[in-house]
Amino acid sequence: MIRIVGGKYRHRVLDQPSLEITRCSKDSVKEGLFSSLGNDVENKVFLDLFAGSGSVGIESYSRKAKKVYLNDKNKEPINVIKNNLKKLDINDIIVINFDYLKALEYFKQNNIKFDIVFLDPPYKMEFDFNVISLLKSFNILSDNHIIIIERDSKINDTNLLNYKVKELKYGKTYIYILRSEYENSNLSR
Repeated sequence: MIRIVGGKYRHRVLDQPSLEITRCSKDSVKEGLFSSLGNDVENKVFLDLFAGSGSVGIESYSRKAKKVYLNDKNKEPINVIKNNLKKLDINDIIVINFDYLKALEYFKQNNIKFDIVFLDPPYKMEFDFNVISLLKSFNILSDNHIIIIERDSKINDTNLLNYKVKELKYGKTYIYILRSEYENSNLSR
C-alpha cells in the first residue's frame, strides 16, 4: 500500500503496479524527500520519467506543483496511474506512455521545460548517468532545475560535480537531490 504523505491529497491511498516491473518509493522516502525540498515544488513543472504508480508525481501535485508529467514505457503502470488519477479526481496531470528517450524527444519537440525531474528507473534497468547529460542536451531543463535520483546504492560518480548534491539515506534507499549550477550561482550573490 502506498499513500500520499502530504498536501491536498494527504493520506489518500494509491494502487501500485506489480512489483516485478516497478519499485514504489516508500512513504518514509517520499516524506523525507519532500521535506528536504520544502516549498521548492510549489508552482514548478515536475517530471517523473519512470513513473511506476505515479505516486511521486502525484505527491508533487498534492504539494502544489504547477504542472506534472508522468511517463512510463509499460502499459500496466500507465493503467494504474490513470486509475489513481481517476480515484483522486485529478484531470490535469499529463500521462505519457513512451520509452524514456522517446519521452525526452516528445518534450523537446513540444518545447516543454522542467523545473524538477525525478529519476527512479526500474530494477532491471541499470541507471546510466548519461541520462542527466541527455536531459541537458534535449534542452528540457529550466535554468533553476533540480534533478532527483532514487537508487538502492550509493553514487560515486564525479560527473555530478556540476551540481550541488545533497544525499539522503532511508534504510537501503539513497536519494540524491542535484541542484543546478545556475541556481547555485544565484545563491552566492
